[in-house]
Amino acid sequence: MDNLGIQEKKLIVAFENIKRLTTRTQSTDSVPHGEFLMMFVINSVMKQTDPEISATACPGVMISKLSDLLQISRPTASQMITTLEEKGYVDRIAGATDRRIVYICLTEKGQMVFSTKMALYSGFLTEIIEKVGREEIDQLISLCERFHSAVCEVRGR
Repeated sequence: MDNLGIQEKKLIVAFENIKRLTTRTQSTDSVPHGEFLMMFVINSVMKQTDPEISATACPGVMISKLSDLLQISRPTASQMITTLEEKGYVDRIAGATDRRIVYICLTEKGQMVFSTKMALYSGFLTEIIEKVGREEIDQLISLCERFHSAVCEVRGR
């Protein structure tokens, strides 16, 4: 096998190892990794909205935006939202001016579950950063961003 073949194999193994590390959940975990990511995005988007908006107005985010941000299909995003809604973690709120538009927001219970899981995940990541080193983590992030851009460019052809 030539060097390129070996490098391709190592790259596939490296990304599969990373994937396994980030998607592994405990069997007793009430929030699988994909649902956690969905809640993470909803939380992030809600925090970016105008602070002048009342908390009861539930700024939320549309399913189409969630699917774009997570790079998943709209039916997959909708199915995940339905699961989170059944668990009481999110609400669907119809738009005030156009009832066809539906916004998704975390419920109080969802925010509490998300915050608890995020604190655990943050502690885990902090420990990894300390073991690997901040400079190396910054390099890894930079390389991942470059890799993502390259993948998007190649896929776009």
